[in-house]
Amino acid sequence: MKIANTKLSLLRVTQWVLVAIMFLAGALLYSYLPDMIPTHWNVNNQIDGWTPKIYGAWLIPGMALIFTILFPLLRKIDPESKNYDKFAKTWEVFQITIIGFLAYMYAITSYVALNVDKSYLVGRLVMLGLGVMFIILGNYMGKIRHNYFVGIKTPWTLADPEVWQKTHRLAGWIFVAAGLLVLLMAFFWMQYIWPFFIAIILAIVIIPMFYSYWISRK
Repeated sequence: MKIANTKLSLLRVTQWVLVAIMFLAGALLYSYLPDMIPTHWNVNNQIDGWTPKIYGAWLIPGMALIFTILFPLLRKIDPESKNYDKFAKTWEVFQITIIGFLAYMYAITSYVALNVDKSYLVGRLVMLGLGVMFIILGNYMGKIRHNYFVGIKTPWTLADPEVWQKTHRLAGWIFVAAGLLVLLMAFFWMQYIWPFFIAIILAIVIIPMFYSYWISRK
């Protein structure tokens, strides 16, 4: 038990370390960043959205900080808070994965802000990060227990723990498969790849939802 608690504590500490690194990087890079930072790219990897650096330099670190503060609060206010002990490690992995993805996105946006001519890499890099995140989350999805904040929340999963468990097992396989497909997209980039990516995202959302309904009817 002590070993498990130590691992969980290390994951929580890692979250704060990542947040601190993001703010430190923002402070070190601030004077080098352009006055307007690119914050959005279209399907052709062309910049079509800019933000003053006084906001853009701190946007993602700020989001990571808010999430890190909110995570333990969500557990406390969840009506099924007692169930979090049943998937404590999984809950910690989910948190560090999200914060890690935000740190990764901050690295990408900072790099492109300093090297605007590298904008053509944004699509590939984002796909790469999403693919890894989907695979990690998918591997732990089936271990999530009944709660109101983490996982596939439909009227049918929330109403029945058995439906919840079966739905999340299927969702885990779907997330892993989606992650592998997204990684392939990152490595084998095509001009019209975004419709395929949107189809994958829709599959992640729609299939578990309808499956939970079907299981509940059975």
